[in-house]
Amino acid sequence: MPTPDETAPLEVRMLAHEVRAERAARAGRDAQARRYAASGIDELATWRASFGSLDLQTSLAMHGSTLMLTGLRAAVRSRRPDVVFEWSERARHLSVQVVPLRPPPDPEQAADLSELRLLRADAAGDDWTTDPRAIALGERLRRRQWTTTGAADLERPVDLPAAAGALDAETALLSYVFTGDGVSCVVVTAAGAALVDLAGWAEARTSLPALRSDLDMSAAVRSGPMAGVVRASLQKRLERLSALIVDRPLAVAPGAVSPRRVVITAPGVLAGLPWAMLPGLEGRAVTLATSMSHWVRGRGEGGSAGVEGSAGPVVPSAPGAATTVVAVGPRVARGLEEATLAVAAWDAGIVLSGAEATVDAVAGAATTADVLHISAHGRHALDNPLFSGLQLADGALFGYDIDRMPAVPRAVVLSACESGRSAVRWGEEAVGMTRAWLHAGAGAVVAAPVVVADDDACELLGALHTGLAAGEPPAVALAAASARTGIRSPFLVHGNGF
Repeated sequence: MPTPDETAPLEVRMLAHEVRAERAARAGRDAQARRYAASGIDELATWRASFGSLDLQTSLAMHGSTLMLTGLRAAVRSRRPDVVFEWSERARHLSVQVVPLRPPPDPEQAADLSELRLLRADAAGDDWTTDPRAIALGERLRRRQWTTTGAADLERPVDLPAAAGALDAETALLSYVFTGDGVSCVVVTAAGAALVDLAGWAEARTSLPALRSDLDMSAAVRSGPMAGVVRASLQKRLERLSALIVDRPLAVAPGAVSPRRVVITAPGVLAGLPWAMLPGLEGRAVTLATSMSHWVRGRGEGGSAGVEGSAGPVVPSAPGAATTVVAVGPRVARGLEEATLAVAAWDAGIVLSGAEATVDAVAGAATTADVLHISAHGRHALDNPLFSGLQLADGALFGYDIDRMPAVPRAVVLSACESGRSAVRWGEEAVGMTRAWLHAGAGAVVAAPVVVADDDACELLGALHTGLAAGEPPAVALAAASARTGIRSPFLVHGNGF
């Protein structure tokens, strides 16, 4: 078929690539199908390189979703771990390979966000997103960010040898890919790589919504005759999901040593899974990386402002030496106690609470802090996750506020209900408050995708700071805190956890 020239609309050019790739796949020419699909995705990536907006990048990913699925299916049929890993990284990078250029301060954007905070506060328990003024402000904020947030660079994925070379003898990578029909996992260690199909994916997929309900109930029902029943139901579901998703990949990991640390990259269909709670990963340091390429570069570059997942090592140069800020939002039952435990571990700790914990104060502190801990009620916005927020003294800190910060901490701890939750968007991508921090340049974000009981959050995160201040990487510190306290929670480290 004729090739559309560069003046043709993007949709037409992508459709031409889709037709070629699909025809090759149906003819059994999988290598050719992958080449056609890759060509289309590369063209889309080049076009998107002018945009740094996280919201716009994920929205534009819809144009490559069909090509990506065609390429992933052809890659899995090859049964070659290196080919599947290559396409896994392509899938991860479909929305995150653009490195954002930090925009200059925008007074109009700041004013719009302030007004939106007031509208949300006035709505109280009502749905503030249906307010005509809120809708208009949201649309204006999106459009302004699309035009003012540019791109500084286009990051290229690493290949399988480079990924394996970044792993030591005690670290494994589990790279999951979703083909639309099922899920496969590339298991990589320093000793080699293997490809595993998840035979029970259909069962696992139907269990994920029920798991969220179990986690919510477990946080809400802490005592009484039903508490034991709820815990047993949650444990049974976690055991089954562990068997379906992680146990076999870990069992076939090349090399004789059981990995103590695990890097995971996962598609949107696995968003919200509390990986560290799965029995197969118990006792291991787990980090959920945006992509393996970001993880590798984050370990090797020592940090670069505005580069997602590569803000350098989080551990301080000397025990307790990092600057730590803890902000406490309103109506958090044990918020001040949590803040006191957190800053006690550090030589330089600041607590912002009550009327001091405003959006501007927290945003200002974030630009100079090494570690930022926010203990606040969170709220997830399904229509646009960048309007998800953390409730502070004068309103919500939105995902869009994070993009306004000229610099962000190396480590961010979000002790808030639903703060780590992501919304699955076009092409099984995910974006939310956690992704907003990573996109802005944070090295690691500790967050939970569901409600966490105040008691658990207070004790576990206090112990987490003890480890961080001692120089432990975030994922190692979180695993050690869980072991010391006996608390198993949905908290997970995103980004470069070690």
